[in-house]
Amino acid sequence: MYSAEPPCSGGPLLDSKGHMIGINTAIFTQTGTSAGVGFAIPSSTILKIAPQLIQFGKVRRAGLNVDFAPDPIANQLNVRSGALILQVNGGSTAAKAGLVPTSRGFAGNIVLGDIIVAIDGKPIKGKSDLLRVLDDYGVADKVSLTIRRGAETLEVTLPLEEESV
Repeated sequence: MYSAEPPCSGGPLLDSKGHMIGINTAIFTQTGTSAGVGFAIPSSTILKIAPQLIQFGKVRRAGLNVDFAPDPIANQLNVRSGALILQVNGGSTAAKAGLVPTSRGFAGNIVLGDIIVAIDGKPIKGKSDLLRVLDDYGVADKVSLTIRRGAETLEVTLPLEEESV
């Protein structure tokens, strides 16, 4: 039997010098005891989200309100670097900036949308990389996107929005 049990304390995760490096959240155990693989939220994440939880009652994630292809799918479509845009939510700043989603061509073939290859000069290898980079920004922060559209490379600057979930 496998289970993810909360740890006994649910308290701080300390390094060997006594510095808090995270908050324990769960233990994966095969025995049902408090022995197993522990999971914790890193303290750097807690420092970012705690003020938002206090002020807004929720975490406000900055984003583009764009749906991206999962990395394995983008790879199958021969996108080896960058985050491939699948869909652009109407009314978003990304839509107003003219970002192009992936679509179907006349004969049913896939026409690739824009591919974000950098944010503020930071290279983007794929969707997971893009989401990690966006975690360093707040809602309304302006970012400069380097976009590959076909054979062209474009620069687009736009403010980030609160990600709709």
